[in-house]
Amino acid sequence: MTKRLLNDIGTVEGADWHAGSAHGFGADIHCFDALPPQLETELDALYQHFNSSLKHFAFRARAQGARAYVARRDGRTLAIFLFHLEHGRITVLNEMVAIPAEEIERFARFAFARFSAASVIAFSLIGIDSGALSLPFQQHGHSEDIIVSLPASADAYLASLGPKTRHNIRHQMKAISRDRPELQFQTFENAGIRRQQLMDLFALKQSNTDRKGIAFGISPEEAEWMVHQAQAGGLLLVAMAGDKLCGGSLSLKLGDRYFAYVVAFEPGLGKYSLGMLCCYLAMLEKIARKGKQAHLSWGRQQYKFKLLGVQHDMANIDIYRSRMAYWRHAPGRAKHAAADYVDRCKRTLLDSEHRAGSLAAMVRTAIGAMRFVKRSRFRHRLKSQPPA
Repeated sequence: MTKRLLNDIGTVEGADWHAGSAHGFGADIHCFDALPPQLETELDALYQHFNSSLKHFAFRARAQGARAYVARRDGRTLAIFLFHLEHGRITVLNEMVAIPAEEIERFARFAFARFSAASVIAFSLIGIDSGALSLPFQQHGHSEDIIVSLPASADAYLASLGPKTRHNIRHQMKAISRDRPELQFQTFENAGIRRQQLMDLFALKQSNTDRKGIAFGISPEEAEWMVHQAQAGGLLLVAMAGDKLCGGSLSLKLGDRYFAYVVAFEPGLGKYSLGMLCCYLAMLEKIARKGKQAHLSWGRQQYKFKLLGVQHDMANIDIYRSRMAYWRHAPGRAKHAAADYVDRCKRTLLDSEHRAGSLAAMVRTAIGAMRFVKRSRFRHRLKSQPPA
């Protein structure tokens, strides 16, 4: 096998990728110019999140041509970041994971020492409880990952729900059994999931979003990826009337964690809260399979919190090489600050929508009117588009 010199520091045998190693940063650091084949398994074990896994459709696409940074100490992996360096900007691809400030700081010090052309490092949607950094930085943007910690048994989960939620679940289950006795809930997993079931679920989801005047977010390529991933490691709970799929919930599995991807139901079954029932029943299936967490993704819909979801806030963090670089990027920082202000105003309005009182009722009315106008315009644009 051949040997290749790695920046005069280390060697790798029989590899077609380059690497460099460094010490003196409180850890053993390796920086690869291309992704080592074993990195996928390490990424999944360390972060346990689809948005930082090479199994993820969008993450894998963004990772094409990326470099990799790995920090270890005493044989234990501390951090793995995939990143691009373009035009003086290092863009880290990992998302939706909490990263300790120590690891952010270590990566920043290493990257600025290694890449002299870099003036800013951009982390996208990571846990915001990262602590203080010694380098100048700006935190901006906002998203969330809503996570349910699953107990050991279905009985324990039901008992932990709020009294009103438990009552509503039992009431809706009885009502749907009485009014629609032909409707049966069924569970499929892995290779038992059929492609047509998922295509029917996606079509139902598109119908739901069209009715709300919201753009459908699943491309044909992503749909095919979900079919492949679901059959490799997925959980599908569906409400069937004979051969007709009337509602369902699709989750993908990574280790002992489940990630909800699609929930949809026939509009006529909305009065039974079928979407929430599918999510609740899927929770029971995940518990039965010894799942530890259920990720309900971003979006602060109330049913997620009723099912014991806990909101974990995420934000972008831009780190600058120096105070001079910080001020040199002032126009971009001003844009981020303005966007944050608008976003905070929107979130304050949406939070007010769920409060009690006359002022909250007025807010709900105003938000409802704005949604109606926005969705009416979207439906008008949709109808005016020429057929494909």
